[in-house]
Order: sequence, then structure tokens, then C-alpha cells
Amino acid sequence: MKPIFQMTREEKLQEIVEYSPCRVERSAVLRYLLAVRRNDTEQIAYFESFGKSVRQIILNVRTYERGLIFGYAGKQFNEHGWINGMLPIIEEIKLDTLNTIHIGQSIDGTYAVSIDWSTGYAGGGSHPSVWDEPIRNYKKAVRQGIRLLEQQYCKAERWSVSDRSNYNPKIIRKLKARLVEFKQRYTQPQQLSLF
Repeated sequence: MKPIFQMTREEKLQEIVEYSPCRVERSAVLRYLLAVRRNDTEQIAYFESFGKSVRQIILNVRTYERGLIFGYAGKQFNEHGWINGMLPIIEEIKLDTLNTIHIGQSIDGTYAVSIDWSTGYAGGGSHPSVWDEPIRNYKKAVRQGIRLLEQQYCKAERWSVSDRSNYNPKIIRKLKARLVEFKQRYTQPQQLSLF
């Protein structure tokens, strides 16, 4: 298949119409479709600078535009032509080896938080990215990470009623207790002494 920038207007319209966007992609697809229909060369050039196919263009445009919130202005493509929306991790707060708060920071100082969690055989996690909530303050970022783990453990506790192997109640209780300690250490005011 030839790259979209080498296609005729009709071929481009056909490719865009045949693309099945998910709900969050529809706005970007509509903007691209309208640009091609109106023959808006400036907007067409903008979109087609992001990739060789409709899918690649839409995903890269969305990642790039979301990255603007975090202070990223340039288009930095990897060797496969994709924009990476991951933020560098500046700190990992570990409850244990499988339960971690990841704090990422962008070039303008904006933070993003993600977690890794495990409550038996069930678990999940992610890397901080431009798709996470932007947070301007480090302490708020730590609080957000603690809040995310609290929410995940509360869900796991509810699910443990019917599935004790994946959501082990003993492990969940221990993790919640450790999280209370972490919450006190990271968010409570600390007494300082001069001597």
C-alpha cells in the first residue's frame, strides 16, 4: 500500500472513511476528513506529517496534541514512525516488589503518575505518560499515586469476595496497612528538630 501523502484526494477520502475510529479518535478523524474534503492544504500537510497511514496519523496526532499539555512541542518519532507519549520516571515509590507508584516528569516540570499493583494472581500497571492526568506539584503527584493504589485495593477487596485466588484478602489487608504508613510518611507534616 502506498503512503497516504502519495494518494489522490479521492483515495485519501476512501481511506479515511474506511478507517473505524474508536470514540476518542473521532474528533481527530473528523478534522482530517474535513481538511481533505475542503482541500485545506495546510491542514492536510499537518496531518500527513504524522505518518503514512490513517491509523498512524490519527494516533500520532492525538499523542502529539496531548503532549502539548506536558510541554512537548516537537515531533519526535521512533524508528518505526510513532510518537512515544511516555514520560521519564523520576521516582518509584515501592510498597513491595509488585506494588509501585511511578512518578514521571515532563520537560516543563509537569508530573504524571501511574501504578503497578498485585493482589495475589491479579495485577496490572502502566508507565507514566501524556495520557495520565497532568499534575503541577510533586506532593500532589505522590498523593495521586497513593489515591490510585487505595482505589485499586478497594476494588480488589470487593472482588475478593468471589475470587480469593486472584484477589487474596490477606495480601490486600497487608498492602492497605503499608499504604497507610506510606500515606503518613509522604503526606503528613513532619516534626523537625534543631538539635
